[in-house]
Formats: sequence, structure tokens, C-alpha cells
Amino acid sequence: MNLLTDSWIPVRPQASGAARQISLQMLLCGSERWELALPRDDMELAALQLIICIVQVLFAPKNGAQWWERARLAQTKHLSEDDYLVGVKQYQAWFQLDHPDYPFMQVKKVAAKDPTPMDKLLAGLNSSTNSRFVNEPDLAKGLCFGCVAIALYNLANNSPSFGGGFKFGIRGSCPASTFAQGADLRSTIWLNILSQESLDEYVPDWKAKANQPPTWVEPIKDKATIPARSIGFLRGLLWQPGHIALSPPETSGQCSCCGHTADKLFTGFNKAKFNYTIDGMWEHPHSPKVFTVKQGKPEARYVGFTQSIPAWTQLSRYVVKRDLSELGKSEQGQMPAMVIRQIQKYLPNHAGKFELLVGGYRNNQAAIIERRHEVLTLSQGWETHAKEVHELVAHGLKYKTALRKVLFVCAEGIKEKDRKLKGTGLKLQEVGEVQFYRRSEDLMTKALADIDFSNTLPTFITLDSGLKKICEAIFTELTTPYEHDPELFRTLAITRRSLQKHIKEIRVNPPTEDAA
Repeated sequence: MNLLTDSWIPVRPQASGAARQISLQMLLCGSERWELALPRDDMELAALQLIICIVQVLFAPKNGAQWWERARLAQTKHLSEDDYLVGVKQYQAWFQLDHPDYPFMQVKKVAAKDPTPMDKLLAGLNSSTNSRFVNEPDLAKGLCFGCVAIALYNLANNSPSFGGGFKFGIRGSCPASTFAQGADLRSTIWLNILSQESLDEYVPDWKAKANQPPTWVEPIKDKATIPARSIGFLRGLLWQPGHIALSPPETSGQCSCCGHTADKLFTGFNKAKFNYTIDGMWEHPHSPKVFTVKQGKPEARYVGFTQSIPAWTQLSRYVVKRDLSELGKSEQGQMPAMVIRQIQKYLPNHAGKFELLVGGYRNNQAAIIERRHEVLTLSQGWETHAKEVHELVAHGLKYKTALRKVLFVCAEGIKEKDRKLKGTGLKLQEVGEVQFYRRSEDLMTKALADIDFSNTLPTFITLDSGLKKICEAIFTELTTPYEHDPELFRTLAITRRSLQKHIKEIRVNPPTEDAA
């Protein structure tokens, strides 16, 4: 099966109709509007990423004008079949999943004592923490070529891999990926393809390594130290850090993941530990970065999901560039993903409302403890008002900080000159923070989607009113059970006044009648 010529992409018509598998050529050159159709959101995101990576290395537009034509007019201006055939001609052998010498994202003749069942190939499917996920029974019982290709890519690039002794992807363990979401699958793909002009700006030496073979054609040497700058764009986008080989298919029938009928179903694979070191950070186009200064030197890392908090709290990192040189010593610099920066460059004042797709995993070493797949809507004008986006997110987080501070004091008590006032002894601040995120998410996402960047004050005032009520309600609910404890009465009174003081300091236009 070849990813460039055969039907493997699981889709359904956007209007109506049954799910089916189509080829990449049909997706890019046809007129039908499609949406991905898989039973798990992370598999759909991985399928989207894989398609974007393939299109990126084979069909990158020359400049902004050609990018505009493909991204904004994707519903009417399709890639011609002649251009498609020319683009894939020299790469077909690299994308054959059952190639006799170098199968896609695999290493031939992997030595393993016993085959590994396919559920290990689907990230997060078989761990004990998976009880919080929704997965259909026997999801990995037998996978078709297409689902195997998607799972191979996802495991190699987005997950923490198999655990001890196995390497994770080129961006590190469980990076966050950010994409622009279009009106349908084809427009979403083109929106996230960097033009050659942008590549010249972001990755100046990309042309010199454009023909570098992928890792399954030119394998990584065992225990090698690889300079990040030496890794080509195709090789890095489709990086395979592990030694994996599919076991020969033993059956046919309905794929347990996508549900389509296949003449070959895979039920196992071999894997082997393999080690190497990448020296430096490879510049990946799909992930935002943060920068800190340690021992006088700037250090960068890709953003990941380290806490169970909503995506809006990290929105500034996803769309706002902040240079370390312009910030205080305790602040972090940040850089949006290349694909988001390109949209800001090519569509100033033309982007309209913008849907940002954010996805990835939160992990504890090799165990995946949370799947993340969220869509955030930004109001028209976001691409030229990065400062206002950052301020709106920061403003919302100030309320969380204020609530957490006073609940912490409620829990720990208050030290006065001659005595210490009693606290509850319970971590109310932890419960309060979770409640704040849950109750404020709709309010914050609506503010980001509806804000008028030419007059932001009404949005901030509305937000203040809503977040004030949320903080007061959470404080009351968590402290009411202790109101009749005489030893806690003074503590609660002081912290209640303190919350009102913090809120008044935060609000952009506080009424004079607010309590001090």
C-alpha cells in the first residue's frame, strides 16, 4: 500500500454520506468537501498531521500568492492532476507501507523475542490510566494499512513512545501541536503548509537538505550524536525514533479502528530498543516554543500539556510572539508555531474569525493520562492584535491567581503579631482552581471569539463582571461549611475582604461602591 497512490485516508462527505477511504490525489485534486472520520480525536489529529507533512514536502507553494490561492480558494482552486503526478513521482518508494527494502516508518528485520499486540501501537490505549478515556472495545484488534500508517506516525511524533529504553519524537515527549482550522479538510491542510518563501525565512538552509532520505531509508546509526541542524525538513517532519517492523498480516475483514473492509489486517509488530542523541533543537513547524534564561544562557523547549488546564490559558503562547530581550528577568519568551506565524504574515486584516486547533497528550513518563483536542475561536483582527490577545488571557488568569491566594490563606491560616489564626487544613486552593477553570471556560472563550479589537473595554468589563461572580461563588461554596467554627470565623472574614480587594485591583473599571 502506497500513501501517495492508494486510498487510505478515512473521510466522510462534509454535507452527508457514508464514510469511506480516499487517496491523497482525490483529496487534493477533487472537488468533494471532506472531513476526517476516525473513532478517536487523537487519531484524526494524527491523520491530519501526517497528510500536512506529506503535502508540505511534496507540494509547498512558491510564495504567498500561491499559498493564498491554495489555502483560501481550496474549495474551487484544486491542485491539477498533472501537478500531483509530477510532485509524487520521485517519492513513491519512500511512502510504501509494505516496501520490500524500506517500508514506511519501519526498520526491516527487527529482532524481538515475541510480537507486540497492536494495541501498543495506538497511543494511550492499553494503560491503566485509560479508564478516563472513551475507546471502543477491541479498537486495535486488526488494523488496515491506513490506520497503521497513522498510528506509526502518531507514536513516533506525538506520544511518549513505549517507555524505558525507547526514544520519543524529535520534539521531545508529548509536544502540543497547533494548526489553523479551515472550512473543510482540504482547506485546513493548505492553511498549514509553509510556502517556500516562508521556509527561506524560518529555515534558511532547508533547500540544501531537501533531498535527504527519511529515517527508514537511511537509518539512524545506533548511539549516534546527531546535530539538529543536520536534519533535513522531510527527514525531521517524518522522524521515526524507534525500531518497529509490522508482522505479516494474517487475516482480512473489517478494520477495528476505521471500520473499512481491507484485504490485509495487521495484528502485531516487533519492536526493539534503540538509542541516539540529538544535539540541539530541531525547528519544527507545528509547535510553539517557550524560552527561559538559565545561568545566563537562553534555553528553548516546545510547549506541552503539563497540567490539566484549558487551552485558553496557554493561548498567548500559541499566537503571540514575545522576545526575551523585551521582558523582565522572571518572564518567559515565546514563539508561535511557524504555520501560525505564516498566517499572521500573509493574512493581516484578512483572516476574519480564526479557529485554532490545539492537540496532543499529557503524560506521566510513558503513561498517557490525558488526551487533548480543543478548538479555540479568535475574533477578527487577532493576527494584528497579539498584544490585546495576550492581555485578555493574562487578565482572566489574574482572577484565578487571586482566588487561589485567598483560598490558600484559608487553608493555612494567618499569622498575626501575637498569634496565628487557624486555617481549615485542607487544600481548598486546589479545588478552587479546578472549579474556576471549569466555570470560566465558556466566558473566556466567548470573550476571545467576540472581542472588538478597536474597542476592547466592553469585553473586559463583561469579563470582569462574570469572573467576579465566579470567584465569589466558589469562595462561598468552599468556605460556607466552616462559617460556624469560632476558630475560623476571623480567618474567613479576613480572606473574604481580601478577595474583594484583589478583585477591585484587577477590574479595569471598578465601581466605587465595591467593598474594599
